[in-house]
Parts: sequence; C-alpha cells; structure tokens
Amino acid sequence: MKYYYEYKLKNGAKVGGHNLEKIIIKDNVIILEGVDTLMDCDGEYDHHWRSIIDDGKIEYLKIEPMEEE
Repeated sequence: MKYYYEYKLKNGAKVGGHNLEKIIIKDNVIILEGVDTLMDCDGEYDHHWRSIIDDGKIEYLKIEPMEEE
C-alpha cells in the first residue's frame, strides 16, 4: 500500500507528497521512502526517493492511505 504524507516544519513551511511506501523512525530521525513511476521518451522507469526529517524540526507528520488503482 502507498500513502500520502504531509509535514509542517517549525519555520512554517509545509511539505507533502505521495507514493510513500516505508517509514523508519530511528534516533530522533524520521525517514520516508517511496517510488515514483515516471515516463520519458524511452518509456517508464521507477524513481526511488528518500526524505530524512529531524523530528525536532517538525510540528506534525500526517500520513493517509492512497486509493488502490
């Protein structure tokens, strides 16, 4: 299952995205990992991504399931 995510930094900036597949919480750090399927002139390919968040710098983290296709 994939998820939407959103978090707000203490400086007021909001960050959000989709295709979140894995959440790791370790040593005051939150790691979000996912895969986006992208398309270019050669066809489709998977783009793996990772966001590393210091949990002391965020106000909240919200995660919601995406609808299955």
